[in-house]
Amino acid sequence: MGGSMMGAFKLVVEDQVQFYEIETISQVNDTLMFRLKHFNKDLTGWEEKDKTVDFKLVKVTDNKVYFNGLTLERINDNEINIYVAIEQEGNTTEEKFNYKRVE
Repeated sequence: MGGSMMGAFKLVVEDQVQFYEIETISQVNDTLMFRLKHFNKDLTGWEEKDKTVDFKLVKVTDNKVYFNGLTLERINDNEINIYVAIEQEGNTTEEKFNYKRVE
């Protein structure tokens, strides 16, 4: 297998960038890991310099890839949804992020 896939996300609200995110899916030992880092609009990082937010592979179905705390859903060749479990003050909510391929 080897290698990795990379993606980027930008949250824009009322034409203002709120934050950026860089993601990779790569092989770690005998499994896959989804890793991400967040950046403010001035590119200052949220996480410590050498820290990432990691989600380990759980299972794969025809159109979904389940990581621990994050799910990728294939809509079509040009669109996916990513569902992320977000924990705040003891409550966990699931947020949906829609990604479309940029030509």
